[in-house]
Amino acid sequence: MPDEPDHHGLPEAVAPSWVRLDPEDRVTGMNRPAEALFGVPREQVLGRSLWDVFPHARDHDFGPAYAQARCTGEPVAFEAWGTTVHRWLSVHAVPEGEALHVHLLDATERRLAQEELQRTVERLELLGAVSELLSHGSGQGIAVGELAHLVVPELADWCTVTLVQTGRLRRTLGFAHRDPELDPVLERYAGYQAATMSREAAIAVCLRTGQEVFVPALPPLADWVGDAEARALLEVLTPASVLVVPLNAGGRTLGAMALVRTDPAAERTEAEVETAREVARRAGLALDNARLYGEQAELSSALQRSLLTAPPSPPGVELAVRYVSAAVEARIGGDWYDAFRQRDGSTVLVIGDVIGHDSRAAAAMGQVRGLVRGIAHATGHPPAEVLTSVDEAVEGLELATSATAVVARLDPWAGCSDTSGVPAAAARRLVWSNAGHPPPLLRRPDGTAVVLEDDETDLLLGIDPGTPRRERSTDLPPGSTVLLFTDGLVERRGTSLDAGLEDLRAALELEGHLPLEELCDAVLARVLPEEPEDDVALLALRVVAHR
Repeated sequence: MPDEPDHHGLPEAVAPSWVRLDPEDRVTGMNRPAEALFGVPREQVLGRSLWDVFPHARDHDFGPAYAQARCTGEPVAFEAWGTTVHRWLSVHAVPEGEALHVHLLDATERRLAQEELQRTVERLELLGAVSELLSHGSGQGIAVGELAHLVVPELADWCTVTLVQTGRLRRTLGFAHRDPELDPVLERYAGYQAATMSREAAIAVCLRTGQEVFVPALPPLADWVGDAEARALLEVLTPASVLVVPLNAGGRTLGAMALVRTDPAAERTEAEVETAREVARRAGLALDNARLYGEQAELSSALQRSLLTAPPSPPGVELAVRYVSAAVEARIGGDWYDAFRQRDGSTVLVIGDVIGHDSRAAAAMGQVRGLVRGIAHATGHPPAEVLTSVDEAVEGLELATSATAVVARLDPWAGCSDTSGVPAAAARRLVWSNAGHPPPLLRRPDGTAVVLEDDETDLLLGIDPGTPRRERSTDLPPGSTVLLFTDGLVERRGTSLDAGLEDLRAALELEGHLPLEELCDAVLARVLPEEPEDDVALLALRVVAHR
């Protein structure tokens, strides 16, 4: 048997390392690449047991694999870390008679490249998860506080996220530890951290300067933690080094993320540091967006409150209103409600929706709402004439908008200038005109609920001021309840308007016995999805018996 295997014409210097073993695992052959790999001349190895030369390999991957090849008579291929040569080895053990030929290739560079590729993939997945988390967090600090759970253990053994709130107030909102058993300890420390850290602490420096701070070897705890309880907790958490990255955006430092390693020998790669910086950059932008959203939402909410006023309290009538916003960018859209009294004592109810869902629709809503209110109050016209006048005003003022609306008028008790002669069971007359809007719903005193509609629908406002408008009317005995609402309550993807109206009618029939305020909440809870796709305005009226 030759001392060297066939290398298929390859020069020995680049051929695989080769070793031949006898049945007792003594080395009977070895080529020069194997000498170079093991760092031992073949003369010192030939005739000796392989396990005398490399004792640590016998019970590791190598010994069992060689035994398997001998036992089965089949080649065995595997990769293993060579503890003696400090290299990754690709091994192919081939039995041939009583001998075992072992071919070895240095796989270290390939394995390191694979590991680096895997780390790169993990970092990209981490950044993707961070973006996904932050894109769903509208409240300042809520999603950012959960960052710690994403970066541990990829970037740290434990992590805290501290935010600056209301000026200089610091608050630790997020924390995570790679050891779940130490989470309670870290949670307690997080409660102390912001309030007890010294001016020289890495997080304090980062928040003050807006600059990254890296402490490769933390000084004794007594040097930077003054609080005894916090120091005792840190003695359990054993921080060895810390990298603190600022959460910056818009020229301000909004917070800091502290990435702690507990192993004094642990080293941070440049790739890890770059990943931490990118996570912090995205978190800073998310915080700034949340701040801007909050300011815009508060401004929109104030505008909404100024437009959507509380209803009056006319005699013999209960009124309740609700507004539920689905807008992400701002809390106000084109939906509105209104209720007010005319000079003759009639109560006017209005529900409407300007086409569109943005700040322009909100502005147009304010204009159209003002027109309806002003015209109805100044002229005393019935609903159809009010809508016609609004149509003419929209064209004459060149508002360039369109809207759906229902204007309804609850007449005072017929023939009565006051309530002194009104029978307790007297009915009220409701007259309404509909400009392309979802129809009102009525729950009668006997508990049945119906949709107040007919086969024809009048044109939207803002399309043709010359369009004829019709009026409908019905009598409302005491105990009658009417709902006016915008389409967000009955229209949603995958559901027809008729199906939505039927759901609302059934909800009104089922919950209509409740007090009016409770009825509004119950209907919304029963019909409205958890995350509404559109704004919803709701106006409810109930006729009560005169006393």
